[in-house]
Amino acid sequence: MTLSTIRRPAGLLRSIPPGQIALLSALTLASALSEGVGLLMLVPMLSALSAGELAAGLPGWAASASTALAQWLGLGGLLALFVALVAARAVLNYRLALAQTRSQYAVVDDWRDRIYRALLSAGWRHLSAMRQSDNISLLIQLVDTIGDGIFRLLGLLTSVVTLGIVWLAAFALSPVTALVGALGGIAVLALFSRFRRHARGLGSDVVRGIGALHGEAQETLGALRLIKSHGQEGGAALRLSQNVGALRRAQLAMIRTTAGSRALLLSAGAVAMALVVWVAFARGVSLAVLLPLVALFARSVPLLDTLQSGLQHWSHALPAIERAESLLAQASAAREPDLPAAPAPRPLHEIAVTDATVCHDGRDSPALDDVTLALPAGSMTALVGPSGAGKSTLADLFGAMFAPDAGTLSVDGMPLDGAALVGWRRATAYLHQEPVLFHTTIRRNLQWARSDAGEAEMKRALERASAGFVLELPEGLDTVVGDAGCRLSGGERQRIALARALLGDPALLILDEATSALDAENDAAIARAIAGLKGQCTILVIGHRGALTDMADRVVTLRNGRIAGEGAIPSAS
Repeated sequence: MTLSTIRRPAGLLRSIPPGQIALLSALTLASALSEGVGLLMLVPMLSALSAGELAAGLPGWAASASTALAQWLGLGGLLALFVALVAARAVLNYRLALAQTRSQYAVVDDWRDRIYRALLSAGWRHLSAMRQSDNISLLIQLVDTIGDGIFRLLGLLTSVVTLGIVWLAAFALSPVTALVGALGGIAVLALFSRFRRHARGLGSDVVRGIGALHGEAQETLGALRLIKSHGQEGGAALRLSQNVGALRRAQLAMIRTTAGSRALLLSAGAVAMALVVWVAFARGVSLAVLLPLVALFARSVPLLDTLQSGLQHWSHALPAIERAESLLAQASAAREPDLPAAPAPRPLHEIAVTDATVCHDGRDSPALDDVTLALPAGSMTALVGPSGAGKSTLADLFGAMFAPDAGTLSVDGMPLDGAALVGWRRATAYLHQEPVLFHTTIRRNLQWARSDAGEAEMKRALERASAGFVLELPEGLDTVVGDAGCRLSGGERQRIALARALLGDPALLILDEATSALDAENDAAIARAIAGLKGQCTILVIGHRGALTDMADRVVTLRNGRIAGEGAIPSAS
């Protein structure tokens, strides 16, 4: 067992409040002691049943104690005490199960909170490169796998303590026999290490299977329109079935491994117990000692099974734990400085990116290569170019989503970094090709920009965004838009998203292919809204030919991460 093997569960258990740890420890010890004492009660009961004859074969202290108890309590009193011990242990185990479950939930909730906060605090460049379905599978399902591992670990610790008490009781009756039994139990556990290694490999298969299933489901549900339009329902269902099948095969392999190892362990334990009893009998151990030893060893076998099963499930949970630790480490390394947002300056002259270079992992050439571009305050600039030219990356720089690897972002000549960069980000509004709307009311969607916005301000923003249709809906602002706004048309969703952007009174409005998927009528509605904003805020349009680029004060062409020219829209090649 390596040091890291010990540190990992210790680190996980730190999520449990100290008071809960103390309660768990006390209940575990009390439960183990009640079991050990209950089994030792067989000695005075046998003494009482034999009228003291069997006590003669006991060790000196045991003979005296059992005889005294039998004379003091009698058989009826001993049986009543035994029943009371069993009942007390049942209550203790009930309380222990609740405490273990609460501790499991404490660990799961702590991990889920830490992962969620780490993702929220990570930089945009890191987040944009991640497959979010993997993060969802970790947050929703794999964290529960970690919780199951913790529950098994707590049960394992209980089994270790109980097994220790049982073997101490056996040692008190017959040291040599107990030592032989303990060594046999340790040997059995050592022989089953192969099953634990196999369980870890199967755990990795399950982690991959869960990730693949979540990824396939998310992509399929996000592309239902495309799937239906191309008649690919059967193919989508087949891919999902294949992922489910792969996951089920890994899970069933784990069940087979667990059940098989359990059957073997119980059989091996029974053989070991029989051998120990045979050796004890051959050595002339008295019946008064042998019968309690049989009971103690009989209890040891299922405890060994619980111990082996706990170790196996813990090994199975390790890949999920490692996945969570890896994500936390990566997200923490990409964490943005925890700075309060400084008041964003309102540009009077220009917003400028100067000598900016941005390199993305996995790409040989930079996404932006020594780019300098200034947006005059209150102007409207169109940024055009082929796919992969770096348009969105440059827009992200202007919106302070991240800082360039080299170069600066400045407002009126003042470079933005730290708290000022965070403040400028909040003064920027984005409108993407696929607007983000949440499954709630239009009012709540608008309040994402300003939680304190009043109804009059919302109506004004809707009017400025050519989204006055909202006020004509039966429920008005309280209309539920559906999942991702599915109850609205694409143009209606886009105009509500624009109203939300305007509600925050942005200093910079970035329109990233905002009308490329809209029909002519909705394109014109958005264009009218944008036309009314010219001069009120700085506007950066990313796109190709269209109404918005035609309205721009100037057009900047980007190619291969460099400014290729300014002026009129280049002719199509």
